[in-house]
Amino acid sequence: MSLPVELVRRRTADGILLHGALTGSGARHGVLLVHGAWGSFYATPVFEFMPWAIKKGLAALSMNSRGHDLGTLGDGEPCIGFMRDLFEKAPLDLDTAAGVLIEAGVEQFVVVAHSYGAHKAAYWLAENPPPEAVGFVLVSPAPHLKATARWFVDGAVEHHLARAAAAVASGAPEELIVMSSNAPVPMVAEAQSLLSTFAPNTLANSALHVPRISLPMLVTVGEREPSGYRQRADEVTAAARDVEQVVLDDDHYYSRDRAGFVDTIWGWIDRRQLFDTMGENS
Repeated sequence: MSLPVELVRRRTADGILLHGALTGSGARHGVLLVHGAWGSFYATPVFEFMPWAIKKGLAALSMNSRGHDLGTLGDGEPCIGFMRDLFEKAPLDLDTAAGVLIEAGVEQFVVVAHSYGAHKAAYWLAENPPPEAVGFVLVSPAPHLKATARWFVDGAVEHHLARAAAAVASGAPEELIVMSSNAPVPMVAEAQSLLSTFAPNTLANSALHVPRISLPMLVTVGEREPSGYRQRADEVTAAARDVEQVVLDDDHYYSRDRAGFVDTIWGWIDRRQLFDTMGENS
């Protein structure tokens, strides 16, 4: 699909170079799209909002986090990716992305974040919400690794977490921990990154943060997702303040009916009148 987008690149406050795609520059209203683990700014399902935003006359920014893909190379930049991502750095990435939208003229935006990205966005919005954010959509917030171990882990999750903790304690936080080689999705991460994401006290849990978020929220989940995802969606919904949950007949990537998925979120934005002059972006 060919889209009229502008490729953008910005550095975070700590110097990490991020890439993304922007459309609708000059519009007053927009959406900030946040990908999940191993994802990127052009990954589904969040990138599906780009053509939708164009039709609606809205701005849309889909921006990489520093944890995009499993590992990163190119541009002469340090390799980070999900294998070296630290959850606590998420606000730096999202501050940068919000800045791109605001520079483009956006005065109000809704955050739409998928899977692991939903936890990052929840943490950011709870800690330091930008005044331009007017709504938050958590698209299938990811469960803890223990709930998805069959896809990502060989053996017991606790075994790998213990290895990671021992590496950090011995002064080797960058030691690579291989959690799977035979599982459907190979998983490898630095010890400090593994603990940041999956330790029992991890901040990567939207349910910890949504009670502090005053924005209207929508949680979506698919009936065809594994039970761990549905349970996490229920936990986040129960913890949130101003929230609705929608269950769709779909999978984690909403591949069965992406148009219906996008229409569901747009309908919520419209019904809640989140933009002060809906549809007018002059």
